[in-house]
Amino acid sequence: MEPLSLEIVEGPDAGRRVELSAPLEIGRAVEVGLTLDDNLVSRRHARLTPSGLVAVVEDLGSRNGTFLNGNEVHGQARVEPGDQLLIGVTVLELRTARQVAEHPSAVHAVPPPLAVPVRPPDYMPAELLDDLGPTVAEPTARALDPLLDARAKGKARTAPLAVFVLVVLVVLVYLATR
Repeated sequence: MEPLSLEIVEGPDAGRRVELSAPLEIGRAVEVGLTLDDNLVSRRHARLTPSGLVAVVEDLGSRNGTFLNGNEVHGQARVEPGDQLLIGVTVLELRTARQVAEHPSAVHAVPPPLAVPVRPPDYMPAELLDDLGPTVAEPTARALDPLLDARAKGKARTAPLAVFVLVVLVVLVYLATR
């Protein structure tokens, strides 16, 4: 019988591996066999029991459920080497000793953030851009005034007055019809 292990391949503690030689409880509690630092995991979330070359997973009544290869586990389910368990936001993979020897880690690489290189705005005249410097101060902010929409500023000033006049008219009509 080839020894099985369970490796965290995604989430907190990625890369951590636990040998699966006896039933293993997984959860947030300190006294379980595999403690996960994941707020979406119940104290006693799931149990994984080795059975020959495979294992059996059982959800222990967790609030967020246990998923095997994307499908929610109801009752017990058979887990084969290479299958992935999702518990909270942690992904675990069942691996054989041969798989571990071939690829010591099954951790999923985290892609770099979707970052765009910083570039100066091309919608502002260069002379105003030079005036801004590292911080926007009050005198420098005035230099941007020609770029602001004057009509929108005027409408923003008259809108409260228009609402007030409308309310007064509605009240006068109401009182006149009474």
